[in-house]
Amino acid sequence: VEMSSTVAPPRPTIATPAAHVGRPSPLRGARELIRLALRRDRLRLTLWFTGIVGMVAVVASSMRSLYDTPAERREYAELVEGNATMIVQSGPGYGLDDPTSGAVLANELGIWVFIAVALMNVFVVVRHTRTEEATNRTELVRAAPVGRAAGTAAALAVSSWSTLLVASGSALSLIALGLPTVGSLAFGAAIIGIGHVFAGVAAVAAQLTENPRSALGLGGAVLALSFVLRAVGDVGDGTLSWLSPIGWAQGTRAYADERWWVLGLAAVSTVALVEVATVLQRHRDHGSGMIASRGGPATGAPWMSTPVGLTFRLQRASIISWSIGAGLVAFFYGIISDQAESILESYPEMEEYFLGSGDASITDLFLSRSITTMALFAAGFSVASVLRLRTEEITERAGSILATPTSRTRWAVEHLVVTAVGTTCVLAAVGAATGLGVAATGGSLGTVAELTGAAVTLAPALFLLGAATFALVGVGPRAALVASGAYSAVVVIGVFGELLSFPRVVLNVSPFEHLRVPPADRVDLIPVGLLLGASAA
Repeated sequence: VEMSSTVAPPRPTIATPAAHVGRPSPLRGARELIRLALRRDRLRLTLWFTGIVGMVAVVASSMRSLYDTPAERREYAELVEGNATMIVQSGPGYGLDDPTSGAVLANELGIWVFIAVALMNVFVVVRHTRTEEATNRTELVRAAPVGRAAGTAAALAVSSWSTLLVASGSALSLIALGLPTVGSLAFGAAIIGIGHVFAGVAAVAAQLTENPRSALGLGGAVLALSFVLRAVGDVGDGTLSWLSPIGWAQGTRAYADERWWVLGLAAVSTVALVEVATVLQRHRDHGSGMIASRGGPATGAPWMSTPVGLTFRLQRASIISWSIGAGLVAFFYGIISDQAESILESYPEMEEYFLGSGDASITDLFLSRSITTMALFAAGFSVASVLRLRTEEITERAGSILATPTSRTRWAVEHLVVTAVGTTCVLAAVGAATGLGVAATGGSLGTVAELTGAAVTLAPALFLLGAATFALVGVGPRAALVASGAYSAVVVIGVFGELLSFPRVVLNVSPFEHLRVPPADRVDLIPVGLLLGASAA
């Protein structure tokens, strides 16, 4: 098209230099991702809140009636002082001369609340960081104008919000029960401190590893190490306790001479961990971790050509990590078992409570209860292992297997076989490690085989939890969430049921209540058979 000569040509435009255009914020879109995470996790977070705050309220109410008089609290203080077994199970016992039962509550309940809050934050942060990346949802989200650090920031914000809610609910529950306000606020502040520290730990773990299982395992390993450092430090001169976030939480000394400055350790650690996670995320490729996975062989082993072989390969690391973690804690229980006799020498009432009508020694009873306690936590492997069925469906790996002549029934059953074998391995590690701890303090090496067999006798209870989880997975993805709640209920019953005199109908909900564990008892084959039959059904 020819233009008239009378029309002036258009004036050239000057392009804006790229340097003048502001760089997009790495946190762009974080607000929208926070709303999305809260929308997706509304049920999970509600269950966490209800479970932890409900446990605090119920246990606090029951403990007030157990230690209602100054004489009862004085007896408890004398029981804890200098007894390694009690200190390992609960804590150092700060301020047990408190005129209220607050210090007793903080010592008995605090450690379990701190562990639960730490686990909650590890799960929340890993779910919204490494899991999102592993399932390629992060790649889809970042195709929109979203900053690179927005996902991690959103996960940390959601975990922080959840921790604040749990801490506030716990503190208000304690105040409503008549406990001192300052001590209750210090207890809530300790929850906030340890929750934020382990949110930072999970954020770093998500940058170091390439898959969610490894990130969760690393977070769990740090939590287990914190427990051991706290236990060894409290039994000793207390130095090692200052290397443990659990030790910091207990070091706030709720209902005693509150030490608010200890919260500064948690704050500094949280800031440092978040900064480390940010730097690591900036220096790694999307979809990978700072610790690269080792390349496998060009040709897989023949045994991996079957669904059961592949499933075992996928869960091998989990079986090993659960066995090592549970074994380390069990070994420590075995070491201190020789001090169990000294705990109840001057307390015939407590001795009658522990021994009941049986003829077992206090040491044997302590070993049986220690193995049962560790089996309660080992049941977490059984539940998580069965939930891998759902994970394999979500990540579409199951579709590749089912595209072969493998039926869905065979695929699921062989998955359950691996779960059963792995559960037995974890229990055997618990028993063997406990026996090695006993042998290390002058016991017989024959105790290793005896306690290994004792731990394996609890396998039917773990099988039943795994079978119930499998039934829920069969119902649907939302029903699978109930498995975590059921497992938490079993742990609460096992840890606090007898101490707080739960009704027998509530105690019977836990499959562990129906089994007899050596060396304190002889194995009863009838409940073993019934639990196995219920699992098969």
